[in-house]
Amino acid sequence: MNIDLPATPQKAESLEYTPSVLVALASYGTAQDHYLERVIAEYRKLKMRTRVLVLSDKDKPVRDAEVVAGLPSRDPHSLPFAHRRVFAENAQEYDLFIYAEDDTLLTERHVDAFLSTQAKLEADEILGFVRSETSPEGQKYITSIHHHFRWRPETVVERHDDLFAQLTNLHSGCFMVTRRQLLQAIASGGFLVEPHAERYGMLEAAATDLFTQCGLRRMVCVSRIDDFIVPHLPNKYYANMGIPIEDLQFQAKVLCNRYRTRTWNGALFNVESSAPDFRWSKVLYEPDPELLGEIPSSIKSVLSVGCGSGVDEIRLSRLGVNVCAVPLDGVFGAKLRRDGIRTVEGPIDRAIADLNGERFDAVMLADVLHLVEDPSAWLRKLRLALLPGALLIASVANTCEPASWIRDCLSGRNRPLVPTFQTSGLQAVSVKRLRRWFREAAYDIQRIVPVMEGSRILLRKIGLKALEPALATRFIVKARTA
Repeated sequence: MNIDLPATPQKAESLEYTPSVLVALASYGTAQDHYLERVIAEYRKLKMRTRVLVLSDKDKPVRDAEVVAGLPSRDPHSLPFAHRRVFAENAQEYDLFIYAEDDTLLTERHVDAFLSTQAKLEADEILGFVRSETSPEGQKYITSIHHHFRWRPETVVERHDDLFAQLTNLHSGCFMVTRRQLLQAIASGGFLVEPHAERYGMLEAAATDLFTQCGLRRMVCVSRIDDFIVPHLPNKYYANMGIPIEDLQFQAKVLCNRYRTRTWNGALFNVESSAPDFRWSKVLYEPDPELLGEIPSSIKSVLSVGCGSGVDEIRLSRLGVNVCAVPLDGVFGAKLRRDGIRTVEGPIDRAIADLNGERFDAVMLADVLHLVEDPSAWLRKLRLALLPGALLIASVANTCEPASWIRDCLSGRNRPLVPTFQTSGLQAVSVKRLRRWFREAAYDIQRIVPVMEGSRILLRKIGLKALEPALATRFIVKARTA
């Protein structure tokens, strides 16, 4: 067991010294107390001097743990931030600090794996976990990987025969830090802060500030990924988000293989925006029925650019379309090839060159243009992959949509109505800008379709179609080479 030992020489040299751990569990109300009881029971199995604190909005009876009642602010979502003060007040008293939600199950195996593996990392690197859920049929899903979250292949490093990489999702409902790391976080000025919400919501920010504003990096051990999967006991998200555990294991294997073979480890572009709640980031794991619905049945060949998991590409292939994909990165590329989709890997100029002059009936761009620095330049490059008069179909987020701006302002997340790429990683999108991008790249726009969702669909029924371009959540653009 490796751990930062106390600075006191007498204790550090004593053979009888037992490392100590302080556990803080966020537990709002009583609805999840049955999970809490199971979670505490696991901590009582640790072969360490262990103190368990339950952070609650109000006092309640809890077996084998102390209760610290009270919210850091009036917002009930602020409860997870209560661990900050507790950890700071006890920073010199314990060797290991664990924060977790009351339904995230950390066991002695997880603690032992952390202690033995954390010692291999650099001073500013913290070993992280991914969270899992299990269906009634026994299928395990990794819910930490969904929406736009992905591995960053360029971050893979080797530390003492193990490989580590960064996952863009910094939240797993828990974290562990040694005393040295906690003191480093406190000294950064980003740890003892007021409860807040930015890209992550308040519940998640409480567990991710270590990595977003304390100068520490979260690393996941991909060469031993199974040791760092923690169960989320309610099993309530797997049906709507997450990937099967077999896909996680496949991704980890790909990361390791590509690192050892020195294969391209970049990304086609950055899919993650800096907007609140990661709004307008590219969705990587779900189908895009609006975009697919605009592809004519006469299309025989498609080049799909910026692919994620390949849901749409597989569907097109099954319909008999000749599909070639330019994957977002090498991890997605390996999955696409595993699923029978031909690929040419990036960067974009190299991918087009590797086509060796092959041209297609259509190019499909799913949520790409608002996330690249020069949309017109991308459109010009893709002309090289299109037959004369061929079709380019793109979905583009409406990043200037006022309704989301109003919601952000009301929740205290102030941001400009019109984003700038330099500060947010987002292009300002409007019908006028879309027309300019395509005109500059020598395309003739055939149609721009405002995509309406939820209650906004009522605008069509009550005759207010003129408002659709402003209130649409995204646009589908169909254009042909001029």
